[in-house]
Amino acid sequence: MSPSLINIFFLLLITPFDLSIAKHCPFGSKYTVYITNKLPSHSPKLTFHCASKNDDLGYHDLAINQVFNWSFCEAILSRTLFFCHFWWGSKEKVFDVFNDPYTCVKGTGNPNILTNCKWEARADGFYLELFNSTSETYYMYHYLEWS
Repeated sequence: MSPSLINIFFLLLITPFDLSIAKHCPFGSKYTVYITNKLPSHSPKLTFHCASKNDDLGYHDLAINQVFNWSFCEAILSRTLFFCHFWWGSKEKVFDVFNDPYTCVKGTGNPNILTNCKWEARADGFYLELFNSTSETYYMYHYLEWS
């Protein structure tokens, strides 16, 4: 190989992938996190701010039954962490909404086989969708209460 062909080869190796390839997560799995406002209809809106080490998703307001979601690639040996700060009237809560590719959040139990992490904010706290391997159904698990 001539020196110029070697240079071109190495240039191609260090050039980032086209965005269309990156959306397909060639070196890991794609995960999607959903936040749904299931607060009572007479309640004020749900406000939240979510971020990771590398991505700030900004501040958002959700009306009743509105959903906000985002997707990201989790590399095979990577450990992505997304956290959110929620406000509902005078109440607030901060917690990780993704820190484990198998269960969405460490310690919640059964694996999430669809790579979706679905959260609902309700009047009594936050719920995470989990999979029941015995009945092979999904259910909403009461994860934590408002502060």
